[in-house]
Amino acid sequence: MVFLIVSLIAFHVAAIFMPKRITWLDIWCIALFSIVVESFSNMALDLKLNLYGYIAPGNQWSGFLPIFLYPPVNAIYLNYFPFAKTNSRKAAYILAWTAFCLVYEVAALESGFFYYLKWKLWYSALCYPVLLLLVLGSFKFTRWLQRRAG
Repeated sequence: MVFLIVSLIAFHVAAIFMPKRITWLDIWCIALFSIVVESFSNMALDLKLNLYGYIAPGNQWSGFLPIFLYPPVNAIYLNYFPFAKTNSRKAAYILAWTAFCLVYEVAALESGFFYYLKWKLWYSALCYPVLLLLVLGSFKFTRWLQRRAG
């Protein structure tokens, strides 16, 4: 639980104090997107399919805390995304973030705030690039809506 609390504080502080390349509206939209995707994923993969879980099996209030890891992490990810670089640089950036997420997941497993039942680390390795692309797609969609609104 200590690892989770320290992570929550560190990621939120980093997201708040980083030099912003994206707007607060972008951050707000990606935070909401992150919470919705994480909530639905947890309902399906944790509560329904029982593949993994947070803190302890079943529903408990502390199990909601990890949901708040994703908004600041995704804000940091998007803030430094190499939009003006080549596709190979963008792919390398996504792969680097995938590696970071996998290392963090292993640390979360070791700390005990996350556990596997039927889940495997390689499932996560396949999911993270897709999720990072979804976050990027949501960001681009938000920007498109902003331009369209005038």
